[in-house]
Amino acid sequence: MTALLGGTRVAVLAALRGRLERAGIETAASEAETLLLHVLEVSRAAFWCEPGATLSAREAEALESLAARRERRVPLQQLIGSVGFHEIVLCVESGVFIPRSETETLVGSVLEVLGPAAAGAGGRLLDLGAGAGAISVALLAALPSWVGVAVDISPMAVSLSDRNAALNGLGSRFQALEGDFIAAAAATTAAASGGVTPAAAVWGTTPYDLLVANPPYIPSGTLAGLMPEVRDHDPHHALDGGADGLDGYRAIARLLPAILRRDGLLALEIGEDQADAILSIMGSGLEAPQVRRDLAGRPRVILGTWRGGVA
Repeated sequence: MTALLGGTRVAVLAALRGRLERAGIETAASEAETLLLHVLEVSRAAFWCEPGATLSAREAEALESLAARRERRVPLQQLIGSVGFHEIVLCVESGVFIPRSETETLVGSVLEVLGPAAAGAGGRLLDLGAGAGAISVALLAALPSWVGVAVDISPMAVSLSDRNAALNGLGSRFQALEGDFIAAAAATTAAASGGVTPAAAVWGTTPYDLLVANPPYIPSGTLAGLMPEVRDHDPHHALDGGADGLDGYRAIARLLPAILRRDGLLALEIGEDQADAILSIMGSGLEAPQVRRDLAGRPRVILGTWRGGVA
């Protein structure tokens, strides 16, 4: 282990990069710089204006603590406590699913399909399995006339999404609620003849104009093979999609007639090999579906107009 005491900024940066590389972190160079800038509380430009400056004892100690935790594969986002997402900043904390850059594809795709006029036209969105609120908060920040509801099974996630909404100035346009949409789907199916579904009772006035979700989509049998940052630090319920990874999508399909208005927009994040299966689950009620790819070229998002009507 290389200590991060003494030496210039650039020497410490090189030492930190080496430690992260030896820990098996593929993005060691960028992460080393991010951690060092975080500890120094300076911009990248300011850092490189004084590359020969030395760290104080307090700074070196703080950096050493962060480096040791990152070597143990604690996610970078948790170490610095925040993450940039689309055009906003989100707080991150242990126990809540960490927003990833791949999910920005969903936000960008929704805004593209809605078009510029949607920002002033007004609408209502529902975010199922919202986690830190990344999708709904980013969309509402870009759609100033819209309101939204974010639902998650975790009280910790509900609290964090509320905090992220406040951080990004959403005020009364955002509401976070605790709920299990997979359990609600089962109850909705069982009580379909009752007229008012459990989802409608819990999640406010339905139907919504836009339904977005990044449901758990990892097959149960493959969870053990995930990267340590994901397997050991994201909550299990946000990862485990059941035997084939598709339980969450089946639940959403059951809920759609009750919670998304006819001609409303559905947007789902998906695993890279799941598009055909999910389109089959959604059925003929999803008109003109599109599959969008992320920046790495992998299928990442399904969008379509819901024509199935309201039950």
